[in-house]
This record gives sequence, C-alpha cells and structure tokens, in this order.
Amino acid sequence: MIAAKCPSLKTHYAVNLPIIKVDSITEDKLIQALINVESSNNDDAYRSGEDAAGCLQIRRTMVRDVNRILRRQKSQIRFDFEDRWDRQKSIEIFKIYCNHYNLTTPEEKARCWNGGPRGLQKLATKRYWEKVKKHLAVKN
Repeated sequence: MIAAKCPSLKTHYAVNLPIIKVDSITEDKLIQALINVESSNNDDAYRSGEDAAGCLQIRRTMVRDVNRILRRQKSQIRFDFEDRWDRQKSIEIFKIYCNHYNLTTPEEKARCWNGGPRGLQKLATKRYWEKVKKHLAVKN
C-alpha cells in the first residue's frame, strides 16, 4: 500500500492507496485513467488553444490520422470532428490508433496517445505517464 497525505487545515492524515501492477491494467482501466487525466471525466471538455475536444481531448489531426488509417484498412467507417464529443466514439478512435501503431503496454498507449506515434521518445510523455499511473494507483 502507498500512504498518501490528504491536506487538512491543521493536520495530515495518511490514506492507503492500492498498488496495481502495470501488467494487470486492463484497457478499460487505462482508458478511464486517460479520461481522468485528459478531461477530469468531462465529455464536454474543450481546450481552445489546441482545439482538443471531449473526454480524451482529441485534436482534429487525430481524427484525420484515424480516418487515414481506416482508409488504408479499406474500412467504410469514418469519424468527423464532432465525434470527439462522443465518449464511445472517442474510445473507438483511441483503440484504432493504438492497434494501428501496435501499442501493447499501458505505458506505450498512454505516452503515444499524449505524444503521437513517437511519444516514447519524448521526455514530456514520461511525466504524462506518471500522471496516468497516479490515477491507476500504480507503482512501477
């Protein structure tokens, strides 16, 4: 168990958080942690400076990339920019992206979701992964 301090006006109290092994993280748990980090679980979240929308803060470039992937796969499915606001469609976009780039571990998925296909090479995505792990209560 990890002891975390909860702020109080006068004292600090220890709270025990469960530790989850990284290899036991399901895709659903990972997606929920990403949603918490990206939007605080808010389907209506919007960051105007990046034009990032929805629970997974999807940019227009991601929609275009996933549509390109789907065209290459000869799929009839396509997403439009409004689909970023739909939780289920956002999750579908995430899964298509991860499958296409052969992302298998939770860390690979999180870091490349944050930093693009080369996200594992970026220092900033290590900090992002640490945020995600906190939402998963993971010690690695």
